[in-house]
Amino acid sequence: QNDKIQPDTCSFNSVIHAYANIRKNATGAPKRARRAEKLIKQMEMLYKSGENDNVKPDVVSYSAVLNAYARAAGQDERCAARAMEILDKMVKLHKGGDKEVKPNKRTYTAVINAFARIGKAEIADDILSKMKKLHEMGDDSLKPDTVCYSSVLDAYAKMGGEDAAFRAEELLHEMETLYSNGDNDVKPNTRTYRSVITALGRSNQPRAAEKAEQILEEMECISSHGARDLAPNTIVYNAVIDAFARSKSVSKAYRAELLLERMLEESDKGNLSIRPDTITFNSVINAAAKSVYGDSISRNEAYLIGLNAFKTLHGLDYCKPSKQYHVHYIPQTTR
Repeated sequence: QNDKIQPDTCSFNSVIHAYANIRKNATGAPKRARRAEKLIKQMEMLYKSGENDNVKPDVVSYSAVLNAYARAAGQDERCAARAMEILDKMVKLHKGGDKEVKPNKRTYTAVINAFARIGKAEIADDILSKMKKLHEMGDDSLKPDTVCYSSVLDAYAKMGGEDAAFRAEELLHEMETLYSNGDNDVKPNTRTYRSVITALGRSNQPRAAEKAEQILEEMECISSHGARDLAPNTIVYNAVIDAFARSKSVSKAYRAELLLERMLEESDKGNLSIRPDTITFNSVINAAAKSVYGDSISRNEAYLIGLNAFKTLHGLDYCKPSKQYHVHYIPQTTR
């Protein structure tokens, strides 16, 4: 080998990033994450042996591996646990005097994302709490931001259940309070609100769907006063409709229909950001199909709502039905 042409830390980091920067659902993500970690171990070996003094792993190296494991966690839950082990290793190395591997906000967020993708909300929340504590102790580099909070909220949305919804509401209130007190780093965004709405929809809380719709209306009110980045989109509307579909409300089909009508009306005016898609219609028909509460009049009204949504869908040129529509619609027609 030519000693003058040896890879350095930057060279290794570029390759590690190549393994890490893949789609989170890409086939073989766990294998690529392990390949990325092997490169870290190779760097450590070369550096410790004295063979190459220019390949010492740094925080960028480790953070890239953590991102690789975070993206792979959805395919293999062990990847999240491995990400935590690497974070613990970084903390230990830093305490031992290695300043170049001090975990930063991106490092912690990657591990939060890993556990969020497998619905381990409590662990993700614990990591967020650790960041808050370290920031309170004087480490400004670990001050949690909107991305950190939203990742934890994603975890609670995926987890589902009453406790998850309560905690999601608490975190949202915490963010809103901090933001109103001048902390712009934790300003709630569309992703933040969508996750809380989803968490509510997947809970058994009384009036959870009504709470979800209230959040939607708050977003519309805020955006109408200038904060256009908080204008709800199709995904947010779909989450609220799904919340009603999952609820035990007697008027669930009617409430879902009202939201669909609002989306159709606004999209006809040119607001394509809330134009209904296949998921929208599927959720409305689902709400109608699952309207088993109330008297026969309420159930018949729900049937007509589902039928109308079904017909409307078939009349659109930008939105086509899938097999799911027939799965939800057929049970109604056989009542």
